[in-house]
Amino acid sequence: MFNEPVVYVDIETTGGSYRSSRIIEFAAIRVEHGEVTQTYQTLIDPGSPIPYHITKLTGITNHDVTGAPFFEEVAANIHEILDGAIFIAHHVRFDFSFIKRQLELSNISYNPRMLCSVRMSRALYPDHKGHGLEAIIKRFNIKTQARHRAYDDANAVKDFLALAYQEHGPELFAEAIRKQLRHQSSPPNLPSGAFDAIPNTPGVYTFSDSSGIPIYIGKSVTLRKRVMSHFSQDTAIDKEMKLSLNTHSISFVETASELEALLLESQMIKEQLPVYNRQLRRHSKMYVIKASADERGYLTTNIDFVDTQDITPNHSTYGAYSSRMKARAALQTAQKTYDLCPKLLGLEKSSGACFSYQLHKCYGACKQAESAKEYNQRFETAFARQKMEAWPYVNPIVVSHQTSNLVIDNWNVVGEIKSDEGCETLFKPWHHPFDLDTYKIIRAYLSNKTQNFTLRQISHDELQALNC
Repeated sequence: MFNEPVVYVDIETTGGSYRSSRIIEFAAIRVEHGEVTQTYQTLIDPGSPIPYHITKLTGITNHDVTGAPFFEEVAANIHEILDGAIFIAHHVRFDFSFIKRQLELSNISYNPRMLCSVRMSRALYPDHKGHGLEAIIKRFNIKTQARHRAYDDANAVKDFLALAYQEHGPELFAEAIRKQLRHQSSPPNLPSGAFDAIPNTPGVYTFSDSSGIPIYIGKSVTLRKRVMSHFSQDTAIDKEMKLSLNTHSISFVETASELEALLLESQMIKEQLPVYNRQLRRHSKMYVIKASADERGYLTTNIDFVDTQDITPNHSTYGAYSSRMKARAALQTAQKTYDLCPKLLGLEKSSGACFSYQLHKCYGACKQAESAKEYNQRFETAFARQKMEAWPYVNPIVVSHQTSNLVIDNWNVVGEIKSDEGCETLFKPWHHPFDLDTYKIIRAYLSNKTQNFTLRQISHDELQALNC
């Protein structure tokens, strides 16, 4: 089957994250020239309690690992059986990520070539839907004594590959191995050649699970390069490993520019809510910090709870936040960093001077010991980054790339100008209410001097004519 040493590996762990979970059982079967030359199996004390659901799954209890060696005590033995062999496991990136991480903690570097039996099953048996180890064991009637125990599962993988070799013969089997070793980072559940159709152009990509439900949406100016980068470090980054294991299909939408990709990504995330996208979630209401001058001329703030579509970026809007706690935290950070007055910021209610003045952390704006001009200058500096900028143009603008012309007014894309085959000008309206992320995207893009676009203003009459 193999013309070089291989080692079949399986582990049981306290959970699914190699950063926060630990190995509780390790097993390996090393094969050279078709013969088993070495086996190794051991329970491992994880140094923390084993969760109940793990005990229920594996049968391994806290009592079982009491007195078992810690990983660092057996790290050298584990590395010895693995060293110089192709690392084979079911969902190989999962097992490898744990072992690599814990070997590194023992100052042992380990970077083998890897072979995934899930991907071998998909490549050799594409007509079958189930490629989990349980499904394979049932399909081939592989004998096991204890499922979800490391040695039996590693041995089941070895038996499966031996049966697959017998059914398909050396040439097909070897070709499946060659393809996989050429594409070490491909997710196990993606078909061969899944990246081939993805162009290196601007656009948005979607990773979907086995049910076709989007689990992650991203954008890039070079789609294929960005998609492949997710899986090149999947054992070093916890999120990427989970993406690799759960991605069953990849789809993409090409765009004419990076700006369109940014806007489309934001829109798609808000509509589809992929589980691995933490940012860019839609909020119907937000907490907005508003600033105004009191009767003495000092800038003060209050927090308003408003509909997102009613937020108007202007000179009195000093930030929008998804929760009151985040808005208050922004005020507290500004107050501590720039020695602003907590009373004027609405963080403290008292008569007379604020408490911070007594601690010499406020210059006395609350009792007019500091002039309004000096205080307001420091206030503006403190909020310069989160302050929302008023629309800087008198009219709507057209942002043009080679094949893209977006019409933007008051930080919102109102439409797109296109030309048909007959060179007729067509206007496609975009019906999206104001969105805070859209504001941030457009503002950052227009202020980036390295972006390659042209900008021109059009009158509201011209915009009205386009709409007609």
